[in-house]
Amino acid sequence: MNLKQPQLIKVISPRPKNDSTQNLIQSLRRLKNHFGASCLKLSTEDAAMSFEQIRFWTQLAEGILPVMVKIGGPNARNDIKQLLALNVDGLIAPMVESVYGLENFLAAVRDFTNPMQMQRLVKQINIETVTAVEQLDAILASPEAGSLDEITIGCSDLSQSLKKDRMDPVVQSLVRDVVARIKARNIKVSVGGGISPDTIDAILRDIQPHQFNTRVVTFSVQPGQSYRAAVTETLHFELRMLEHDLKKGFISLDEEKYRSRQLSERLAEFLPD
Repeated sequence: MNLKQPQLIKVISPRPKNDSTQNLIQSLRRLKNHFGASCLKLSTEDAAMSFEQIRFWTQLAEGILPVMVKIGGPNARNDIKQLLALNVDGLIAPMVESVYGLENFLAAVRDFTNPMQMQRLVKQINIETVTAVEQLDAILASPEAGSLDEITIGCSDLSQSLKKDRMDPVVQSLVRDVVARIKARNIKVSVGGGISPDTIDAILRDIQPHQFNTRVVTFSVQPGQSYRAAVTETLHFELRMLEHDLKKGFISLDEEKYRSRQLSERLAEFLPD
């Protein structure tokens, strides 16, 4: 199977030494060592992260977790150029809805890499609309699909495109089918969007992906294992990320309040065993 893991072949840059960043480093190590986190996931798209912000988190995660970054679109060429200069481990193209979208993404990456870099770089796409699902067989049959290391199902966007709730049986059935079709092509598959502690285990039992993503952390799935505590720990980490990014001036107070409220609501819904 094409289940390549991101490689950490890079020079480790010195990290800031203050207590705040040391606590974040310890949190990342805990997510990896105790809960099986497999990468840190950043984004210039939905999270609208600046390159300075991505540089900080990439350096912080060096030697702990590989860093994947979701770019602004399949052909977001400036994102690709700037992010490769930051030595990220991989790129994610969102909203790929056709063979052309896949081809456009990979062509843009090739324009900014040599063959060795292209091979090393982890390349992923997101399937997150009804249109993308309708075109999935064509996308998977494309020769360029062989260059992909992973496909993520964006369940929140997909449910919105269907005008249904994230946990609606129709959405769950569709996601289950899409995951099975991707697996049949021997491509690693992950799910994300609206992940919360109270639903994660049921989702994983039903859909059976190789990985799942919160907004910023990806986990490799071990069958039969509970991930409720892992998601809870990750949501607390994301709250600390927001607090840090606000202090650094990476995000506005309004953004911090909005995202913190969303995360707190998910945590409030969780009733520990």
